[in-house]
Amino acid sequence: MTQLTPFGAPATVGVRVGAFSVDAALVVIASGVASLLTSPVLGAAVAAEALLGLWILQARRGVTPGALLFGLRTARAEEPVVPGAGRAFVRGLLVVLGGFVLLVGAWVVVASAAFDTSGRRRSWADRAAGTVLLSVPRGKQTPDADEPRSLSEPTVQRTGAAREPLRMDSSAAALPLAQAWDAPIIAIEAPSVAGERPATIAPEPVAPSPAAPTRTPGVGRAQLLVVFDTGQREQFDLPAAVNFGRAPVADQPNDVLISVDDPDRLISKTHLRLEHDGETAWVTDAGSTNGSELIDDDGTVHVLRPGSRTLLEEGTRVRLSERVFTLSRLIGGPV
Repeated sequence: MTQLTPFGAPATVGVRVGAFSVDAALVVIASGVASLLTSPVLGAAVAAEALLGLWILQARRGVTPGALLFGLRTARAEEPVVPGAGRAFVRGLLVVLGGFVLLVGAWVVVASAAFDTSGRRRSWADRAAGTVLLSVPRGKQTPDADEPRSLSEPTVQRTGAAREPLRMDSSAAALPLAQAWDAPIIAIEAPSVAGERPATIAPEPVAPSPAAPTRTPGVGRAQLLVVFDTGQREQFDLPAAVNFGRAPVADQPNDVLISVDDPDRLISKTHLRLEHDGETAWVTDAGSTNGSELIDDDGTVHVLRPGSRTLLEEGTRVRLSERVFTLSRLIGGPV
């Protein structure tokens, strides 16, 4: 029985071979025309550029011209998102290397999906790259991190002993904003007698406006250190409201914006919001495409519901798609 995926059915061997043949024909035709009109060197350069274009399409959109013609999409084996640059490169490289074996070796690699006994019809290249080729109904596309999608009820995976459920707060209370200006000094002239100076009424003392959160921490203040699994580090003063993402935008004027290193573009532009009042931290998934999770010390995973403000307990790691970060509250100067 064919094992269905959440996004589409595994492509049959015949359709795979047909789609690959279209792509190969386009590369050969473009290279041949360039060779006839100019020189074989330029023809080879055109072929290389065509292969580069196919790789970019595969990595960013999960398609090639042949795949579009036959209604196919390439996705990651574990989730229905585009494969990304690394997986697309490995997949394409194995097919190209197969072509050096009597030229038909590339078709053998593509048709090797027939030998997959798991029911997912993954070729040798798919298994090496961690991808799957799906036959997708017309109108569907493999989602990118920037594309909106319908959000279903998340499934929370738990391991080990039962734990107290996370506290949820559907209303995300904004942190207090700094005052726009202090009250001005008001001078009132009173009727004066000759030789006397006009009286001046001083205003009531005004509390200094709280400084906006800054990513250049000052000495002696409580600060928050964010460390990603890639080595990226960010530090700023508390209290703070922080938006994480590939190219985050602010919800409030004083928001701290942290751009997360994401070469595969799996993190949404504004992926997650963190609010920390100096003692307690809350996180909210901003409706991201590839989701956010909390990971306890024992490995228990809690999937964040988009838009729900969730308490972040001390020591818990936060995962944004494939990036993971931890928080540390500091007292004193920068580290």
